[in-house]
Amino acid sequence: MATNISIETDIIITFFALIYVAITILIPKMLKERNIISKYTARKLIHSFSGLAIFIAPYLKYPIIAAFIALLMTFLTRESKEKSKNKPLRELFEAISEAEELNIGYLQGPFAYCLSITILMFIFTLFPSKYYFPIASILIMMFADTSASFFGKKYGKHHINIPWVGNKRTLEGSLAFFLVALGFSFFSFFFFGQWFLGNSDLLHLDEIVIYSISLSIISTLLELISPSKFDDLIIPLGSTLLISFFSVLLEFW
Repeated sequence: MATNISIETDIIITFFALIYVAITILIPKMLKERNIISKYTARKLIHSFSGLAIFIAPYLKYPIIAAFIALLMTFLTRESKEKSKNKPLRELFEAISEAEELNIGYLQGPFAYCLSITILMFIFTLFPSKYYFPIASILIMMFADTSASFFGKKYGKHHINIPWVGNKRTLEGSLAFFLVALGFSFFSFFFFGQWFLGNSDLLHLDEIVIYSISLSIISTLLELISPSKFDDLIIPLGSTLLISFFSVLLEFW
């Protein structure tokens, strides 16, 4: 584990992380307002890239800073309303809100997404050497869920009907979810567990493979059975909890 991180380094990393988050939100918002991209694309771009700011957590002397950045984003998404008195927040709602959120009055999906990141970041301030678990789960939520939606709508022919889920799932979409989850799981565990450790524990290659396959299976099953309104919460929180528990069991084997 790294021990030579300074508070000055934390300040610099945090400064650039905040700039990055602002850019990943403002650019899609501006492109949507100019009708260069659709509302759906703007939402997916923000969903896919703004959360990458969590990458700073394993490299901070005080990783709770990452948790407070996530908390800030949770507050902003909750306050992004159709009738917000704050013009930028009102414009953000108009740029990326979905039809159901027009009735709810706020960005329910992005709020749940940010809330799940916030909860995980605060929990893992107690286990800073294990940040690769929540980061892997959040990356899966960012990219595997989007891939499942795309491939399911475009190529899905074998439907999986689960009454409480809401949106229909397809075998093709779930397969896409699993493959993308597997790729990002392996990347996360290798990047944070071997390549650029930061404060992370060193992972051996067999551990990386086992964790990647296990997390991908867990996440795919959670995505399959999660109600569509709550999957932004259930998938990252549930998969992180289960893979963490699994890792503890492995230590005793």
